[in-house]
Amino acid sequence: MPVLRCGNWVIEGKSSSAVATYIRIKELDLIFDLGRCPMRFIGTNHVFISHFHLDHYFGIPIYISQRWLVGIPAGNIYVPLPGYKQLRNILNRISSLDGGKNWRYQLTPVETGDSIPFRKNLIAHVLPGNHSVPAVSYLICEKRKKLKSEYHNLSETEIIQLKRSGVEITYEVQLPLVAYFGDTHGISIDSHPLLKQCKLLICECTFIAPEHLDRAKKTQHLHLDMLPGLFKHFESEHIILNHFSRRYTPEYIQHEVYKRLPKSEHSRVQLFL
Repeated sequence: MPVLRCGNWVIEGKSSSAVATYIRIKELDLIFDLGRCPMRFIGTNHVFISHFHLDHYFGIPIYISQRWLVGIPAGNIYVPLPGYKQLRNILNRISSLDGGKNWRYQLTPVETGDSIPFRKNLIAHVLPGNHSVPAVSYLICEKRKKLKSEYHNLSETEIIQLKRSGVEITYEVQLPLVAYFGDTHGISIDSHPLLKQCKLLICECTFIAPEHLDRAKKTQHLHLDMLPGLFKHFESEHIILNHFSRRYTPEYIQHEVYKRLPKSEHSRVQLFL
């Protein structure tokens, strides 16, 4: 299982086009897509599904059933609204077949424009996708409180007194952490005002070879030649490329990516191989 480190985060899982994509950031208690479900992922509480191709959601029944089996409270699974009812019916049928009882699970439909608070201080913004089936992307932000500027010169004692008297001395800000595109042929940079500033961008790169540019367009995936124009808009410290086609060997992928991306991008790009 590939494991990458991006600052204080460990990114682990697998992503191979048409096989399986499942990516966990344990420190944020979340999984992006769940094409399979390793046992070590069972305790992670938040799952964000980008679209309903089997290699991106096939692991959901295992995730649900294992948590139910060992008595862990139901995790939070977020899925695109189109297909939500079909998936719920499928899960109920599988659970009935598996043990004659309905599993406990929490399945939430989402659509572009939704903002989903999770954990104590995190929020997931649902962004548009651009794929051959209905799809979404996600931007994870951290919520923080900041002291209002008019109180910057006050002493600690004065600030405490204001708080005790009920004065609202702080305001909320959001720090963009991770953007996850899922399978897509592109995303609008303006789909969220904080998108460009995300610390980590997880971006598919299904097709590499120059002769596969038309195939990328036809199947609505990203091609390596499309990435320099995309990356120039992002301030991200880290970029992870994933979802490579099985047509290519790891050696070919690594060679071509670092040969054809601008050298200025090399230090922040990692490959999920």
